[in-house]
Amino acid sequence: MSDPTHQARDKRVKPRFKIQVAARIRAQLIGSSNAYEFVTENISESGLLVRQPPDHRHNFNEQTILEVWVRTEVGKEIFFFAKYVRQAGDAAFAMRIIDIDPENLELFQDFIGGLMEE
Repeated sequence: MSDPTHQARDKRVKPRFKIQVAARIRAQLIGSSNAYEFVTENISESGLLVRQPPDHRHNFNEQTILEVWVRTEVGKEIFFFAKYVRQAGDAAFAMRIIDIDPENLELFQDFIGGLMEE
């Protein structure tokens, strides 16, 4: 019998892939000054799986909207709004991009495109 988790992964619209160099992520709740630091585990055009230090815990839920800044290895910063999707293990969670302006979208697509070429 086939693994349902494996089947779900095969049905993804946007392929997700691990990246060689983890991008640094800073996120905060809208209107909050409390920032959280994460690193990317994998990435797609529609979202990110991020890892946090094991001693840091957040209390995000499915209604949580975050302001997110991705700092790339070349020093560029990409900004967008994302929604918390689900917990993915003890120290990781998924977020989906819900709003990104055209300039940041182009930077994000270039960032992903550069990773795909490596």
